[in-house]
Amino acid sequence: MKELGIVVSGATIGSIPVQIYRSAERYAVEEQLVGVVDRENPGEVIVGFLRRVTKLEPVIRDRVRTPYVDRPEMVDYGILLPYTSAVVKPYVAIRDGRLTEVTNVVTPGSKVYLLDASALEGVFKGDYIYVGAHKYSGWALPLDVRYVTHHVGVFGATGMGKSRLVRALINELSARGYKVIVFDHTGVDYAPYYGAVIKSTEVKIPPNILASVIARVAQLQWQTHGEYLEIATMTYEGKWSKDAFVAHLRRVMKRLNARDSTIEKVELYLRQLVDNAFFEELNNRVKTPEDILSLDASPVVVDLSYDTDLSVKQAIIATVIEAAWASVKSGKAPARLVFVVDEAQNYAPQTWTISKDAIETTVREGRKWGLSIILASQRIVGDIDPSIRANLGTVFFSRLTAPTDVREISTYLDLADINEGVLAQLQPREFFVAGLMNPLRRPVLIKTKEVA
Repeated sequence: MKELGIVVSGATIGSIPVQIYRSAERYAVEEQLVGVVDRENPGEVIVGFLRRVTKLEPVIRDRVRTPYVDRPEMVDYGILLPYTSAVVKPYVAIRDGRLTEVTNVVTPGSKVYLLDASALEGVFKGDYIYVGAHKYSGWALPLDVRYVTHHVGVFGATGMGKSRLVRALINELSARGYKVIVFDHTGVDYAPYYGAVIKSTEVKIPPNILASVIARVAQLQWQTHGEYLEIATMTYEGKWSKDAFVAHLRRVMKRLNARDSTIEKVELYLRQLVDNAFFEELNNRVKTPEDILSLDASPVVVDLSYDTDLSVKQAIIATVIEAAWASVKSGKAPARLVFVVDEAQNYAPQTWTISKDAIETTVREGRKWGLSIILASQRIVGDIDPSIRANLGTVFFSRLTAPTDVREISTYLDLADINEGVLAQLQPREFFVAGLMNPLRRPVLIKTKEVA
């Protein structure tokens, strides 16, 4: 192992200050993987990452005025002694080839070494998947696949490679025998890459959920008109058309003693705000959610781009997830089923949507039934409901669009001093991963692997 520096005074159990050798300064970069060998405990290697890399000089100091300020040309002739300091954030210790907790404070004068992938090979034993490697050392970060049931969030600004990372997860999970169902919001991030693709316009929507869709499209208040719409969709028979459905709805509302003014309002809104094509397309929806769940393929992509109305897309997601719940509960046996929700801000926001309840139920209770969710979105705060994002056991995050997102993640995951400044420097395909699937639990910077 290459020596990088030496531990100086002030180490604690959670932070080890070091000074970097001049000959090794080019290796002193943020998130570098290092090992610290305590001079009092040489059989143990503390594994950590460099943070707060700082260039210092004993004469030119930030709070002291020196002659160099008024006569900068003196810098070219004076004797400068610049040096680099940093902090090692300790994650785990390795002793006798096994991982242990860091329990002792490192002694000043101990050596800091640059670690490569070979230093960690063979240490991690378990059921792991791999979607990328540590940016500098090339260490392929093992992700514990058992914790996918605690759900996953993938967050990052546009262009940072979220869909590529999610595809890597999909491929790894499918190879391990998980059934993966992907809801592709735009139809461009997943549908072109996989063979089993179902158009959203083929998916049948159950009557109770269809009633919610009609209410949203027609801008009718559910509290006032939901009961009428629900009964009408559940009792409707024959070929779908707007005129036939409106006539059936009028009869239902009259039987339920609705006011004439209410009936007229509902009919007016349906005729003015809902296209004929909306009802005609219902006749083409022949695939049931059960058909999708029973397909002998993984992944299965539901291409939502064929539907233009967001409430219809939400209904399809809700329908398939609820069908999965019905299946596992009737069989009283857990599944190995993972749902991927692309552009999750449209389906699990803070406001109510047709799909939100199904997603929230899954992140709260899906673990014991083997139902998992991967949510991908540009933002966290303001886009994803707090009760849902707080139940994401593993989070991948890259450059984010708002500083509040980092603070939000830190409320339920240990971010080990990761800050907005570090995130701002990340390049496409570079993500921090923290949480339960990461055996180190705290953030590790990876570069995701290339996928087709």
